[in-house]
Amino acid sequence: VTVLRPEDEAMESLFANTLNCMTCPECGEHFMSDSPVLFRDDAEGYIVYLLTEAGGGNWRPAEARMKAFTAQLFAEEDPDETPEFRLVGDHGDFIEKIALHSRGLDDRVVEYVKYQFFNNPNFQGELNSVRHRLLFDFSLPDEENLVFLVFDRETNQATARTHLPLEDYQEIAAMFHDDPGMGTELEELFPGYFVSVERLQQE
Repeated sequence: VTVLRPEDEAMESLFANTLNCMTCPECGEHFMSDSPVLFRDDAEGYIVYLLTEAGGGNWRPAEARMKAFTAQLFAEEDPDETPEFRLVGDHGDFIEKIALHSRGLDDRVVEYVKYQFFNNPNFQGELNSVRHRLLFDFSLPDEENLVFLVFDRETNQATARTHLPLEDYQEIAAMFHDDPGMGTELEELFPGYFVSVERLQQE
């Protein structure tokens, strides 16, 4: 699968983390294809591009190429009608972006929240931005909290959960969305297609 839309049957495989998984007929090895995948929600004007070469801190050149391509592709379009683009480097981030979008959550605000978690003295020693990553947990809908799985990069296993009351998320989102100055700050924090806490940690 190289293109996904919200109504596609393959969305079920995406959220089960089995999309583009296969087994080698020769050795029996089970693996996931690294082929690029494009998610497009035409009704909402939202596009997420999974490009594995953008992972591991290599997002800058990939983002530059994507910007050049989309600028050419949508050169004749009204700027207000241009879709919102996202670039991710692995399947976990790809699933997260789509899950957040489907829940109506602003991924920029979510990444800002993650950044605050990593820099909160109360979590020092428990959360380490080098060793850990936070991914939105969509598996158990929680109407009161924004829940994150804590993944250990060395084992690629979830080791814990942490959460933010949804009311707090909404207050932060309102702060950015309702105040033009704060809205500008959010755009400055995430000026491109690679919207990730990694961007804040590396710049």
